[in-house]
Amino acid sequence: MLKPIVEAHRGYSARYPENTLCAFRQAIAVGAPSIELDVHASADCEIVVMHDGTVDRTSNGKGAIAQMTLAELKKLDVGAWKGPEFAGERIPTLAETLALTDASNVAFNVEIKTFASAKAVEKLVALLHEHAPRGGSHVVSSFDVNALLQVRAVDPAVPLCILGNADKILHQAEEMDFPWIHSHFATVNGDVVAAAHAQGRRVMIWTMDKPALFQHYVRLGVDKVCTNCAAEMLAAQ
Repeated sequence: MLKPIVEAHRGYSARYPENTLCAFRQAIAVGAPSIELDVHASADCEIVVMHDGTVDRTSNGKGAIAQMTLAELKKLDVGAWKGPEFAGERIPTLAETLALTDASNVAFNVEIKTFASAKAVEKLVALLHEHAPRGGSHVVSSFDVNALLQVRAVDPAVPLCILGNADKILHQAEEMDFPWIHSHFATVNGDVVAAAHAQGRRVMIWTMDKPALFQHYVRLGVDKVCTNCAAEMLAAQ
């Protein structure tokens, strides 16, 4: 039986500030083959990596990303909230982040919200290709079907993943022909995995931080486990 891919949620975010180059590099260093991140478009249509639509929670600034330029965003500290040793970490662009693939061949799962402009979608797709992992591809995920369809309209070949609770999104994935369902771990059981695999779809669970449960999900046949605790989950394989 194949072991699930271990995916580092927002990088090695249990120990390092989420969605930063520091967290991504540490995820790569401990051996994570895949990393999840979140993106938003700035006021000047640069794609930056941050979970929230505002900078308030994880930076020393305030305001909506969509109303700030990249230059303004780059002035913010996104490390100190996690610990003084991380002070000085900056908001990465998607380009800076995907460039890590060039040397490491790590794959990224880019979670998106609906983009306000077609230019941002085109830029996203171009970056996915420019820094594609050798022999594979990055994937794009979203809770929003329309956001995924925006990407498909630019490039139908980008692998798309619908996020949500398994019982609700499996039908959506079948209807829209999305190759992945990304489901909260508590909603995934053997029947869900079997149904998805019968349709030719793959199953990722999020965000599962208990290494003791890893073998349970191996037995269920899930294809990927997204976790904040990358090193610990890799050790449980």
